[in-house]
Amino acid sequence: MLMKRVLIVCLPLLLGLLSQTGLAQDSADQLLEQARAKAAEIEKLKKIINEEPDQNVRLAAFDLMISKGDSVMHDVAVEAGLASADSLLQAAAFKEAFMALDRLHLTLAVDPGASEQIRDAAQAYIDKNGDQYVIKFRSKDVKAGTVKASNLAGQVIGTQFTYTLGLGSGTLFLKDDNAVSGDITLKDGRNSLEFVATGIIR
Repeated sequence: MLMKRVLIVCLPLLLGLLSQTGLAQDSADQLLEQARAKAAEIEKLKKIINEEPDQNVRLAAFDLMISKGDSVMHDVAVEAGLASADSLLQAAAFKEAFMALDRLHLTLAVDPGASEQIRDAAQAYIDKNGDQYVIKFRSKDVKAGTVKASNLAGQVIGTQFTYTLGLGSGTLFLKDDNAVSGDITLKDGRNSLEFVATGIIR
């Protein structure tokens, strides 16, 4: 009799657990199918960006991937675009990556091609202040590719970023698919200092 009562009490619980397990399995299967479908779509669009002979189709595929509102698809498109041999596609990806930043972190180095006086002044600045230099963006016009802040005006043109900041300025070019590098000047008191600067954009 006791065993019968235990079965009566436990059977509904067991059936409920089995039902939940089945639902969980169904949910997992659905997620797996969705993941596979998304992966297939990404791979198809990425292949278009990398291999499609028609430039207009490549650019359209890139625009589609970055405008979907899907962060994974966006990142894949930017990565493929930055590595592309298509200059227009690479420029579009560079602009997309750069305009996603709210600041640009640069590492300063002495320009080995500069005069001894300029090298010494640059090294003295680095010894005193460190080799990190940050350009902060207060406002951006993504369509125009421009950034602004107090005393800052900058613009992305092609695969380069040119700016003026106070009495300083710089031009940085895309390097190694995910970084920028170039020559910059900055004002330190009465001195105008020159550096080679590098930074990561993604």
